Amino acid sequence: MSIKLKILKTWINNDYTIIFQTSIIGPKDLNLPKKIHLLIDLRQQTFGMRLDSEKPGQATANHAFIQILRKHIPQFTIKEILRDKATGDQYIPLLSGPQGEGFWYIKLAFSKPPLASLVDPKETVQVSYGQKGTFTKKHQLDGKPDWSSFEDIFPALAAKLMDSAKSVEAADEDSDEEKIAGDDSNPIPEDQRELASRLKRKLKTTKKNLEKLRGDLPARSAVDVFKTKANYLQRYAYLVPFEAFELRLDATQTDDGMDWTIELDPDLSVGRNIEAAFEKARKMERKIKMGQEQIDQFQAYEKDLIEDIEILRSEAQSESFWQKIVAKYKLPDLNLKGSGSAATPVAKAYKSYLSSTGHMILVGKGAKENDILTKAARANDYWFHAVGVTGSHVIVPSAPDIRSALPSQLLKEAAMLAIHASRLKDDLAGECYVTKRASLKKQKGMAAGLWKIEQSETFFVRYKEEELQKILQSIRA
Repeated sequence: MSIKLKILKTWINNDYTIIFQTSIIGPKDLNLPKKIHLLIDLRQQTFGMRLDSEKPGQATANHAFIQILRKHIPQFTIKEILRDKATGDQYIPLLSGPQGEGFWYIKLAFSKPPLASLVDPKETVQVSYGQKGTFTKKHQLDGKPDWSSFEDIFPALAAKLMDSAKSVEAADEDSDEEKIAGDDSNPIPEDQRELASRLKRKLKTTKKNLEKLRGDLPARSAVDVFKTKANYLQRYAYLVPFEAFELRLDATQTDDGMDWTIELDPDLSVGRNIEAAFEKARKMERKIKMGQEQIDQFQAYEKDLIEDIEILRSEAQSESFWQKIVAKYKLPDLNLKGSGSAATPVAKAYKSYLSSTGHMILVGKGAKENDILTKAARANDYWFHAVGVTGSHVIVPSAPDIRSALPSQLLKEAAMLAIHASRLKDDLAGECYVTKRASLKKQKGMAAGLWKIEQSETFFVRYKEEELQKILQSIRA
C-alpha cells in the first residue's frame, strides 16, 4: 500500500494533541475518507500517533509550535511514520521538495512527559512542545537518528483506519437490515417499525455527539499542570526579571525533580501573571465541570433512547404510546394529514415577558422552539439555562444600555424564568448558566434543544413565590 498524506491544516488541541488535517495521495480503490487527521498524542497514557476521520474539537492554530513549523515549511507531505524499537521514540519526516540537503522532521520522544520537537536538517531543535510548555530556545538534538534501524508504522496505522471504516460501514448495514422482534400473535405494526427506525437514527447521532463531547473534555492532568505552574510562579516570583517572557526552573528547584518552563506575559507585572496563572487553572476546572454536565445530559438522553427502542422492537404498542414517543423526542407525526382550506396562524416559538428594568425576556416553549429561539438570537444577546437539567432556553435581547453587562435585577429575573421553565421549578432556586449567544454551538445531528456551550458563567439564584408571580404576570405574548 503506497500512500502519502498532504498536509492541509495544523492545530493543537487543549488535551496536548497536535493535529494535522490531510488529504490522501494514493489509489482511489482504498475507499479512505477524502480528509483524515493525523493525531500526535503527547499524553503519557495514550502516547503515540494515530489516524482518525474526525477532527477533535477545541483545537487552535494560534500556537508557537505551529507558527514556527509553518514559517519554515509551509507545505509538506508525509509518507513514513517511523519508530525506534529500542527507545519507543517516533519520527515523522516532513517532505517538502528536493531532499538533497536533508529534511525537517518531528521527533516524538517517549519521555515523562512526552515531548514533540521540530528538528531542521542540521539536527537543530527549533521548537518543542509538551505538557510542561512550549520551548522556543534553539539547541542541538542529543544523538543523531539512525534512520536505517527504524520501523515504518505508517502502513499499520492506515490499515487500522481502513478496518475501522469497514467496521462502521458493516455495522450500518447490519443496523438497517436488523429485524424487529414480534411474533404471529403480536406482530409489530409498520408504523411502529418506522418509529423504531427513527429512534435508532437519532441514537446513532447522539452516540457521535457524545463521543465528540468526551473527546473535547480536557484531561484532569491539564488542571494539575496549570496549578503546578501557578504555585511555582508564586514561589519563585523573585526570580522573574522585568518584562520576561518565561521563567525557567531546573530540577533542583522543583518538587518533582524535573525542569519546568512557565510562560509569562511581559506586559503584566509578576503579581498579575500569578493571578492570571491561578485564573487559568480555575477556568480549566470550570470547563471540565461544564463539559461533564453536558456529557451526563447526553448519557441520560442516550439511555432513554435505548430503552424506548427496545420497547418498540419487543412487541406491538398502542397508538397512544406511539404519540407519547413522538412528543417525547419531538419527531414528525407518523400520519401526516392534509391541511384544511384555511391556513392557521403560526404560533411564536417563545413567550415574552417584560422585566422590571423594561427589557424583554424571551422563554422557549419546547425543545424545537428552543432551537428556533436560540438560532434567531443575535451574537450579543444573553442566553440563560438551568444547570444540569432539561429546560427552556431564555434569551435577553441585547440593547445599548446592557451591551457590556446586565443589571442585577434583570439578571435575576431572567434566571428565575429559566429555573421556573425547568425541573427545578418547585425548588424556587437553582444554578443557572448565563453567556452570550456567540458562545453556543449547534453541532450537526444534535437533538432538538441540545446545544454545546463553548464558554459560560454560572450563578446561583433563590427567589420567593411573590417575585416569580410578579414576573410571570408581565407576560406579553
